[in-house]
Amino acid sequence: MRKVYVILFLAVILTLSAQVVLDERYHTYQEILDELDSLQTNYSDIVKVEQIGTTLGAIPYQDPIPIMAIKLSNNANVDEDEPSIMYAGQCHAEEILGVEITMHMINDIIENRQIPPYSVWLDNLEIWFVPTYNPEGLQVVMDGWDVTFRKNKRDNNLNGIFDYAPVSGDDIDGVDLNRNYGFNWIHGDPFGVEGPEEWNDYYRGPDAFSEGGTQAIRELAAQQHFIYSINWHSSRTGNYSEKVKYPFNWNDAGKYPPDYNLSETIGETVADLIVTEAGTATYEPAASQGRKGLSQDWFYKEHGTIQLLIECGTQNLQPNNDPPLYLVDDTCERCSIGAYWLLDRALGYNASGAMLTGHVTDANTGEPLVAEIIVEEVKASYFTPRMSDELYGRFWRPLMPGTYSIRVIKKGYEEHLIENLVVNNSLWLTENVQLQPLATVEVSGTVTANGNPTEATIIVENGEYIPADIISVTSSGTFNFENFEGEHQITTISDGFVPTTQLVDLTAGVYDLDIDLQSSVEVLNQDWETGLSNWDTTGDWAITSNSYSGDNAVTDSPEEFYDNSTSASITSNSINLNGVGDDAVLTFWHKYQTEHDFDFCLVEYSTNGNDWNSLREFSGRNMEWHQELIFIPDLVDNHIYLRFTVDTDESIDDPGWWIDEIKILSSVGASIEDDVLQDNFKLHGNYPN
Repeated sequence: MRKVYVILFLAVILTLSAQVVLDERYHTYQEILDELDSLQTNYSDIVKVEQIGTTLGAIPYQDPIPIMAIKLSNNANVDEDEPSIMYAGQCHAEEILGVEITMHMINDIIENRQIPPYSVWLDNLEIWFVPTYNPEGLQVVMDGWDVTFRKNKRDNNLNGIFDYAPVSGDDIDGVDLNRNYGFNWIHGDPFGVEGPEEWNDYYRGPDAFSEGGTQAIRELAAQQHFIYSINWHSSRTGNYSEKVKYPFNWNDAGKYPPDYNLSETIGETVADLIVTEAGTATYEPAASQGRKGLSQDWFYKEHGTIQLLIECGTQNLQPNNDPPLYLVDDTCERCSIGAYWLLDRALGYNASGAMLTGHVTDANTGEPLVAEIIVEEVKASYFTPRMSDELYGRFWRPLMPGTYSIRVIKKGYEEHLIENLVVNNSLWLTENVQLQPLATVEVSGTVTANGNPTEATIIVENGEYIPADIISVTSSGTFNFENFEGEHQITTISDGFVPTTQLVDLTAGVYDLDIDLQSSVEVLNQDWETGLSNWDTTGDWAITSNSYSGDNAVTDSPEEFYDNSTSASITSNSINLNGVGDDAVLTFWHKYQTEHDFDFCLVEYSTNGNDWNSLREFSGRNMEWHQELIFIPDLVDNHIYLRFTVDTDESIDDPGWWIDEIKILSSVGASIEDDVLQDNFKLHGNYPN
């Protein structure tokens, strides 16, 4: 059995006023608060201090602790129409040098506020600092309980005691905040430890964004639309000292994000500006390798923010050593030079100014609009939509010099495409967009089933980029909803009846839409409650209790992640669609997570068991159970086979595919009890020829 050293602390001594045992040069949490408060009092025109969240509190022995941010800008109390940049200090408990660098930069900018370039930055930017978003962990280190501690203080085993070992590792409590972000969170725990005693230093947490620290950063990022960011780290062991990481080249697989050249250029430039402690070289730049729920990858995916992870300093500066104080100050000054370049880059001030920006407004009213901005040459399927902001309709998109096209999209407005926009290094390219509103349409009607009003769900598609509207219809059968003129695919679903779909051209004003459903015959019903009978499998397909309904579903990855370079399938026996109506529909419930655009979930059919045709494919992440409908009128009057395949390439794995409740429904045809899966009917290729 693993030997774990546990020190028990009562709530009465777990306070922020405990005796500091590290050098006074390092900031305690209380000293951070006091200093920020003093700066706001003395420089209220350019300083705003704001609480952006709290730790969750390791209940019952510790209350939530405020997480503070400070904004530097002229008119600091006004949210101005200016680019925003964010520097996050301490994430990991023992990596306290990030606190010192952020506090140094804050004071340096304020002290030099009246001279360039500081005055230029303050006049034209909003500069945010979060000195620590792990004040719990900072307390553990600064008070000397465990100077090797990495995580926060989540009470993983719920025993009301802070369980840790005063040596590196073996800390039962706590979550590694830089494994807790939502993008690739599933890969964040390298040891796969499960259960209440998450003893490893890299525990990702029970869910993505489960922690107060990461929640605070997430909310601040959503509000401020940061263009650039730095997340400071510092290596206690020295194994990762003096490095700059940018997004991303996972597993060294050569699968780069669309903006990789921009990320690489920014990372290399910042690294080249920071001289090492020895003074003989500069910091080493590289793309981040691991998919671990990391901050910089999430910022890029979620907001298009180019965030750098910088491992500043060396083992000489970490709290288990006794560095000369001048070395702390010297490191802060050297690192600031690279960090400040991001401010210049955001403005094109003594640096490249390659930036696409502008305002999106209503063409009739001039009001700012929150719209999606797609840069066609650097888009990706896994991006969260890049939106203009709510106050000014402003969008900012740093780019490499080149020629681009942008597509601007908002529900209720005509899509706007602008081509051949030339972005260069010398200055911002400003492209203001006025969107033309579409006329509204009031849609009303009744859903009936065999002539009688019925409950139903209506799904209204709004195009490729705008989410569908979902309307719930009560037992009265009546519905009313507002949409906008244009063609919309409208699908109606009700239990016990055949789903319908129709393309409707909505015109301005009032549109009447009556929908009549027909009782369904279940030509196929596979709920997996009796196992995998009537299906052939290749690969690791197996029954799982992770189901949409009932006790069972089926998955290709019962061991958590699928294999690379595989094509794992589950194939039905022959399904008789002779005599089935033209309204036949294949429906199933599923969820999936695959490597976006490289690994695919395929739904296929065959009429002979050898030649396969695609019905639909999925890639990326949708981990909520949802229903899929595939209308199959062209397949009726045949015997067919269905095949569900996970097809993977040679690198990078993910959790895979879960499928439940596979059905074929029609208003006409033999029921499942009559002739569905014929065990003895299947065509195979000739052998040996």
